[in-house]
Amino acid sequence: MGTLVTLEKKAPPRLTLRAALSRPLNVGDSLAVNGVCLTLVEKSGDRLSFQLAAPTLRLSNLQDLPPGSPLNVEPPLTLNDPLGGHLVSGHIDGTARLRSASRGGSASRWTFAYREREWRKFLVARGSVALNGVSLTVVDAGPGWFAVELIPQTLKSTNLGRLRPGERVNVELDMLARYLFNFQKRS
Repeated sequence: MGTLVTLEKKAPPRLTLRAALSRPLNVGDSLAVNGVCLTLVEKSGDRLSFQLAAPTLRLSNLQDLPPGSPLNVEPPLTLNDPLGGHLVSGHIDGTARLRSASRGGSASRWTFAYREREWRKFLVARGSVALNGVSLTVVDAGPGWFAVELIPQTLKSTNLGRLRPGERVNVELDMLARYLFNFQKRS
């Protein structure tokens, strides 16, 4: 986890955060911030700054967040790292809004609403979706909505546990589903 320090929206947009990372990051390296792949442009201790492209700011929830907001941060996978989950690139598709959160003991069901009709074909039960960079399994989906279940560990170790209804999350649709759909469509 990291903490948003500032987001300057003037051209070019610039995001600065504080984070203690598990491995060193150098200028030019990538870091997923709330699921958005960003390139480090300046570093001073645990302060990390990233220049954003205008579409990144427009497509993401980063512009919604006030200073002090918790951010999910994750360094990129290296070829030496074990692959222990879904494939996530950091190239988000847009945002969805939390519609409802039903908290339970061992798992909580969270339902999200989205506007992009073309997403429906990629959101299927037992498929994957990344929300703010957290790879999750879709438990149910319908036109304009999908649901995931979050376990207590995920709620505790990510910023998803702090979401309130109406707030936006960054969405990355299942990468393999997108490739398979496009491959099939072109065949």
